[in-house]
Order: sequence, then C-alpha cells, then structure tokens
Amino acid sequence: MILAIDTSLGTAVAVVDGAAVVFQEHAADSRRHAEHLGGMLARALDGRRDRIELVVAGMGPGAFTGLRVGIAAARAAALGLGVPCRGIASHSGVTEGTAQVTTDVRRRERAWSIVVDGLVAEGPHLAPADAVPAPEGRYAGVPRLDAEAVDAALLARAAERGALEVPQALYLRDADAVPSAGPKRVSQ
Repeated sequence: MILAIDTSLGTAVAVVDGAAVVFQEHAADSRRHAEHLGGMLARALDGRRDRIELVVAGMGPGAFTGLRVGIAAARAAALGLGVPCRGIASHSGVTEGTAQVTTDVRRRERAWSIVVDGLVAEGPHLAPADAVPAPEGRYAGVPRLDAEAVDAALLARAAERGALEVPQALYLRDADAVPSAGPKRVSQ
C-alpha cells in the first residue's frame, strides 16, 4: 500500500493498494493544512498502518508554508512507519492523461507543467495568470487543465508508474523576505 500526501492545493491524503483506492480525503482550505492533516492521517492509517510500504509527498509547485507542512508530515509518517518516502511533482496528481496542467500559486501567477500519461514531462514553470503560454513543439495542441485540487490517489499511482523523484520542494520563486535594515523606532 502507498500513503500519499499533498498540500500544494488544499490538503489531500490517500491510501492506494494496487488499483484500489482504499482511503481518500481532500480539504480545499489552502491555509489550514496542519489542522486537517492530523485527522486525515489518523483515518488513513486506521487498520492499515502495518501494510503501508511507501509514503509519497507532493513536492509542489505551491506556497512555501503549505508545501513544508505536507512534506514534513510525509517524512514523519515514513519515519514512524519505517518505510521510504518519495517526493514527486504535485502536477502528476492532477490527471492520468495528457494536458498542460496549471495551478494557482497566488500573486496572480500560475505554475504550469506538461503532463503526459499522468507524469510530468516538462516543468513546472511560472507565468503571470493571464499569460500562461500555449504548449509548443511536440506538445502543441495539448489541452489546458486549470487544476483546483491535487488527487492524492493519482499522485500515488504516478509514483508506482515511475514518476521522477523530486528531491526538494518546488517553490518556483525566490523568497520575498528581506533582512532587517536595523532596529525600528517604537516611540515618537
């Protein structure tokens, strides 16, 4: 069995046993990952803990905090279960077909990838939401799919089919935090 966790768009958890999806739950709330994950994981592992062989973590693209919560939860679950953890691109959990998958990454931007037979073949890339380029070259004519959620069961199946391992989170943009310019004046 495979336990899959993704927090790139909301929070999604699934347990897949071969072709069967034995548990699946999704919460669309993109700001309360930690609050949803505890209960979802407890329900996912209930009676299945000893049969989990792999944990899959969705590595984004997505927001910094959301991705960190899901990746940390997946790694902790794998450690606790004594099984390996693999990270794969979250866009592999959107479709088992072929499409240009786009996801909202806030700030009026969308991340996009070319997904072929459910596996990311190109990307992810970042573009203004109103200027995502149409697929070109050998991918010309591939339909665009604007995803609102990641299906954790599809993420698990992509891992089974050999999705490329992603070693670190896919943030796509540099951090916007800046070092302090010195102490702030607090009195007038």
